[in-house]
Amino acid sequence: MESTVLKIGIIGFGNLMESLLPCCDSLLDGNREGNIYAVKGSAEGLAEKQAYYNFPITAGNPLEMLENVSPQVILFSPPPTLAETLTETVLKPYYNRLRDSNQAYPLLICFPPKPLPRYYRKVLGNGISQISLMPCVVQKAGGFSIGKYGYSLVSMDGKAMPSQEHLDQLVKFTQPIGTMLNVSQDDLMAALSGMVAAHNIYELCFTLQRAFQFCGQTVELPQIASEMRFELRKFAVELPKDNAPGIPSCRQETFGSLYRQITDISIRAWYEGLCQFATNQGLDLNEYSRFLRITLDVLLMSVQEETPEHLREMSEGCATKGGLLEKALQVYFPEIERPLIRWIMEESARVGRDSINEERAWPVELVNRTSKVVQKVFERGNNLLN
Repeated sequence: MESTVLKIGIIGFGNLMESLLPCCDSLLDGNREGNIYAVKGSAEGLAEKQAYYNFPITAGNPLEMLENVSPQVILFSPPPTLAETLTETVLKPYYNRLRDSNQAYPLLICFPPKPLPRYYRKVLGNGISQISLMPCVVQKAGGFSIGKYGYSLVSMDGKAMPSQEHLDQLVKFTQPIGTMLNVSQDDLMAALSGMVAAHNIYELCFTLQRAFQFCGQTVELPQIASEMRFELRKFAVELPKDNAPGIPSCRQETFGSLYRQITDISIRAWYEGLCQFATNQGLDLNEYSRFLRITLDVLLMSVQEETPEHLREMSEGCATKGGLLEKALQVYFPEIERPLIRWIMEESARVGRDSINEERAWPVELVNRTSKVVQKVFERGNNLLN
């Protein structure tokens, strides 16, 4: 379909949709003006966005936008707490109008983890083309475009499969955000919980830096991230080489051997904890473990290249109230940071040692604690679905 006639309607133009505008550019061949129409949930920040973007952005009446524009692609990104209500009050009457006038249905791409794909078919009727997409949100790392190296989750209802035309549109839309891992809708929340908890790697890097400083060892965040990525490559053969063009390079860092060992143990234990949760949930590790390794690598690229302030915004600033990332952060600090700092300080205080105390069970404990963090995120997600 030509970009001159393809129109995209966005319902819920928040931070996520702004970060995914490169996906719109990919689908539209870069021609946003006259092809994108967005609606925010409120007038807060509306004037600033209207001044910044060259496409119409309004507030408060998404049904009117859909009826006026008749988009071929709808990006549905309200808060999870409002998704069902807006499906009933906005999408349902619009789809009924399309059905009554015998018009083609658009491709509906939904971003809230709640509701699951089967809900949209139940409410909107048979024949729809709907996909739930949980994108890799890290697109840039300093001057590097890294989204294409990442992984995103997609889930579909078997009775609402997109047409070939819509699948082609989806492929083009998702080109900037890397590889798609297709999971069943019954596994979506478990897979998403691991993806969300992986983002706590930012906090893990902050924790290690603070602990090392308490012990008198100054280590910069980019060094910690580089060491972690170097360690990942020892068991993740699918990752780009440490000096591959187009991405930040990584190496074995030169800070003290004790602290380097702790860094290596931490990234391995974090990864193993994510896998342990996935195994407990019955996810296919042949696919999902690769997804986790690549996700961690891309996140660590941003730790190498971005400021601490930007990382905080990507973590705490993107944590929707009542959402999964908020829960991941709430659980992380008592479950991981405090005991981890205590352990590192104990190891550092052991006179004459330049390696960890092999008699201690902390690496296994960190695996279990990481799995527990993901479990708490998963429970929050299931509460959203009920």
